[in-house]
Amino acid sequence: MLQAIILGIIQGLTEFLPISSTAHLILIPWLFGWDDPGLAFDVVLHLGTLVGVITFFWRDFYRMFHGMFFTHKSGIGNSYVAYVDGRIGWYIIAGTIPAGAAGLLFKDRIESSLRDPRIIAITLILFALLLWWAEAAGKKKRRLSHMNILDAILIGCAQAVALIPGVSRSGMTITTGLFRNLERAAAARFAFLLSAPIIMAGGLLSFADVYRIGFPQDMLWLFVGGFVASAISGFLAIKYLLIFLGRQKVNIFVYYRILLGIAILIAR
Repeated sequence: MLQAIILGIIQGLTEFLPISSTAHLILIPWLFGWDDPGLAFDVVLHLGTLVGVITFFWRDFYRMFHGMFFTHKSGIGNSYVAYVDGRIGWYIIAGTIPAGAAGLLFKDRIESSLRDPRIIAITLILFALLLWWAEAAGKKKRRLSHMNILDAILIGCAQAVALIPGVSRSGMTITTGLFRNLERAAAARFAFLLSAPIIMAGGLLSFADVYRIGFPQDMLWLFVGGFVASAISGFLAIKYLLIFLGRQKVNIFVYYRILLGIAILIAR
């Protein structure tokens, strides 16, 4: 149960912090010699983070849905705000397509060939440097309401790159948002909203595999512990990262990724 809760906390935190959840879920069992908990447990942890992001952003998702189908641009005030919410909703759909297509085509191949700790260490370091560059180069003057369809597509393509272990979905999408001159908090907010459909789709596909294999009944309470830990830590990670990025640079995550990558290379 302790391992299940620890892995749940790690999944919830690292899914949204720009430090790669996949890397940490591979590295922690490797470092401590824990057994692989299996595909079903991995699915449960991802569903926990999905609950965390939906719980935090449920008002945003409601406004986006309402704006997409029931509101048209007209003048100023509430109707325009609803129009902007609806536009962001359509951008979420557009940004989900690249990662969804890449996942269907390459996910199994990537997971079978790129899970080596040395590869993870290299991607942690390389994409840390890319995040540092984005922090330095981005003007950080555009809000979420200033986004356009090109922003959404580019950030969606960046999310597809994050299928590679060690890249980080939130890290890559925030990096791209910064390169597009979005404010840090705006880039993170869109990244988190964008994560929900792809986590849901990935969870449903993996759940189909779990259904064929069979659900391990003897691990039920371990799954509950991991799920709850993942949902709570994911919710808290989103809340406090948005506050942090409203005030601070992303460099602390750059340093962490580089140090972790170097430590892995030394340990190997």
